Amino acid sequence: MTNFVLTQQYESSSESDEDMEINQEHVQERKTARRKFKWVEDKSFHNDLDAEMAIKQERQWSRYYSNKGHDGIKVYYRCNRVKFRGKQCSASIYLYYPNDSNKVVLFRSTSEHDHTESDERKVFSEEAKQIIVELFDLRLKPKKIYELLQDRNYKISRNQVNNYLTHLRRKKLGPSTLSLGELEALCSRRSTMPECEDESFVVSYIVSYEDDDDNDDDVIEDGNKFRFFLSTKRLLTTASSSTRLHADATYKLNWQGFPVLVIGTSDYNRKLHPFGLAVCTDEKQPDFEFIFKSISDGVERVTHSNYTPEALTADGSGAIRNAYIHIFDNNKVVMCWAHMRRNVNKKLSIVKNKETTQEILDDIDQLQLCESEKVFRNASSLFLKKWISREEEFSTYFETEWLQNLNSWYEGYNIFTSSTNNALEATNRVIKDEHTFRERQPLSRFFTIANDIVHNWSKARNPNQSDPVVFSTEPTITLKKWTDAYHFAKSSKSVLEQP
Repeated sequence: MTNFVLTQQYESSSESDEDMEINQEHVQERKTARRKFKWVEDKSFHNDLDAEMAIKQERQWSRYYSNKGHDGIKVYYRCNRVKFRGKQCSASIYLYYPNDSNKVVLFRSTSEHDHTESDERKVFSEEAKQIIVELFDLRLKPKKIYELLQDRNYKISRNQVNNYLTHLRRKKLGPSTLSLGELEALCSRRSTMPECEDESFVVSYIVSYEDDDDNDDDVIEDGNKFRFFLSTKRLLTTASSSTRLHADATYKLNWQGFPVLVIGTSDYNRKLHPFGLAVCTDEKQPDFEFIFKSISDGVERVTHSNYTPEALTADGSGAIRNAYIHIFDNNKVVMCWAHMRRNVNKKLSIVKNKETTQEILDDIDQLQLCESEKVFRNASSLFLKKWISREEEFSTYFETEWLQNLNSWYEGYNIFTSSTNNALEATNRVIKDEHTFRERQPLSRFFTIANDIVHNWSKARNPNQSDPVVFSTEPTITLKKWTDAYHFAKSSKSVLEQP
């Protein structure tokens, strides 16, 4: 028999249920201050599962309360066409679980349903539910879903829409809470490499506990650390043919605030091709070492070849740069020109004259176009010579920060390597706009969303698609560029050649 957790004991104003006896006609009475109840035995079942299934099939009863007597347990059900907090319908049923038998007896009250239309709880139709499911799959926000239902004249409240969406999220995305042990088990189940080229899987993961005991501490507690990296066989195959890396971290994707690390490459048409994404408890050097090593190990598992990138494009984060140097033994790190330019703009606030500010920016733009280290070094010397006497504070900052510490932001530092991380920044924006709708998700549900993101990246690069995303191994030169080059070659313009 099913074990019941007793709710608050129900007190009747008349004789207790324990004093009631079933007569030969199987009729019982319970007197209250409000109405007289008559209970008639309807049918009996061999076990509690059959009884509960029969009640569910009627789709009009909700469990109300239970009473435990000397002879057994009675579980009462109310009519769910009326609100729980309010006047109840006279129609009712209960299941009787006698102590001396395994059978379950269903009793019904002789009272008819007496609720009015105004009393009825508004239950929207199955058709409306199906529309909500379709709109949810289109990733529309709750407010937009409610407005579309109103436009189609469905009688439904905003609370009903929100409640049903909560049910859908739990059904499709899993529970909203996740312990560290559950995360580890989830990563373990998804770590097997699938046969499908576009099915996402956990390439590698690390879970460490603050204590060695096997408790279920929540993942947000201090001392507990985790990292996992998601990719597909197709994305890892693309990585094996690439020589340049882009890496960055983005935030505001999950409630707990864990950074999401995205890594990829850009082809010769400057289109970004992600390799996968990782979620870590932090964005320090060990976290980026983990994602770089995951890429290397994943490529080796899929293609049985070593992965040796030639250069990395990133911002000024020391964690990313040091991790790349440590894992790949390569110090070729391109400083993102867009990040550098934004930082310089902030520092130029110390220059009061706007015309001077613009002149400095123009000179820095010219420095960025230097085609070799020698040209950059000579041009930088001329830049400092020009501005050190006029804007000493800014010139000192620029020399220390961008000519000594991070001096890899000019075009000639690494030929055929993208000078910015803008494509990766745009991908981070797409994740927020089209996948999470700029709503922070619990980690358990973001794990599902992240798998969908990686799957979509991979599926878009399937050559069997009608319009696949192609990894370009050489730049596409348009007819206009060929024409302009031809006219330039035919012109009488002289070109200064570097000795």
